[in-house]
Amino acid sequence: MVKEREGASGDQRTTAKDNAKKLYFAGPNPEVCAAFVTVKRDNKQYIDAAIGSLLDGLTDHERRNLHLHVLFANTNPNIHPSWQKPWLDNAVDSARGYNVSADVLAHLQELETQRNFQEKGVFDYLYALNFCYELKTPYIVMFEDDIIIADGWLAKTLHALQGIEHHAMGKNGKYWNWIYLRIFYTETYMRWQDTDFWYHHLELTIALAGFAGYVLLVWIRYQWPIARRHLDNLSLAVICLITIPAFTILVFMVGKYSLLPPNGVFTMNKYGCCTQALVFPREQIPSLAAYLRERRSGQTDLMIEEYADKEGKQRLALGPQLVQHVGLQSSRGTAVVDSQSTWAFWFEEYDSAKLRWEHDILQGERIRQAFHLFDKDGDGFIEPNDF
Repeated sequence: MVKEREGASGDQRTTAKDNAKKLYFAGPNPEVCAAFVTVKRDNKQYIDAAIGSLLDGLTDHERRNLHLHVLFANTNPNIHPSWQKPWLDNAVDSARGYNVSADVLAHLQELETQRNFQEKGVFDYLYALNFCYELKTPYIVMFEDDIIIADGWLAKTLHALQGIEHHAMGKNGKYWNWIYLRIFYTETYMRWQDTDFWYHHLELTIALAGFAGYVLLVWIRYQWPIARRHLDNLSLAVICLITIPAFTILVFMVGKYSLLPPNGVFTMNKYGCCTQALVFPREQIPSLAAYLRERRSGQTDLMIEEYADKEGKQRLALGPQLVQHVGLQSSRGTAVVDSQSTWAFWFEEYDSAKLRWEHDILQGERIRQAFHLFDKDGDGFIEPNDF
């Protein structure tokens, strides 16, 4: 994939001896902490391309607004091919292994030996989540390592979060009590729901479509006499009772999100698969972490969904997706067919030139917002006394 190659080439450029200069790092008060959890895989490693695609296209201001953290979740991080590589030190703000007691480390080693991904996966997720929570950034993004990320992802995410916060004020807010914003999801698990009127009343939909077709064809037959020999009663019956119902069913079989792809923020309280890329507001972390810690073992994404259902929390997603899953084989023992079907179809429709243009537009909006914030007297100029 082009984006994956670009991400990898970005890391290769960083490792070059003639490019020893460090990239920008996070400023003193970043708005976002992004954490990757990575482990050594048996075959291809993805973390290099993931980090490269995340950083690719970020402006200096955006990079200073982002703390990038990598957790090497092997009890012996030296076995990971990317551990302590020069390019990593130049690209991320923090890259660490475990800093735990001897007893905890021994237990983690036992989990590795037993391939107990259910318990160790939850521990790793909590460990990285807690690191970002301690930084006190307003938002925390949790990434898996087998992904690539679209240009402009940070600008679009912050723009979406700004809109969410506007609609989350008070218990009557549209997005009140939201727990996360999903910037990766797969359409594989998404389908029509009973809340979709025409799908829930499919028989009525088919009947109305057939009746509308009958009325239209009868009108055509009487308006244009030449059409009468083609629109006899048998033809009308076949078209209205067989053809139109069949095509109506076919439309629903194509899928809701193939016909009506989401654009912008929308509610996804069902069918939200996987933890490739979730954005959490900081205030939601303590209670979520306590729940995961209590459960201790399981599929992290399912446990988050169970917690959200239990507490009545809104789950949001941003469309089109900003992240693509590229891992062909799971690091947690998931079946190959499940890993390969975890795919964001609409991500593949992106055009790199259009993404860059959209990124520039959003950057311009943020600059204008910052200007108006500091221009206290509204005279179109920023004077020293405006600060």
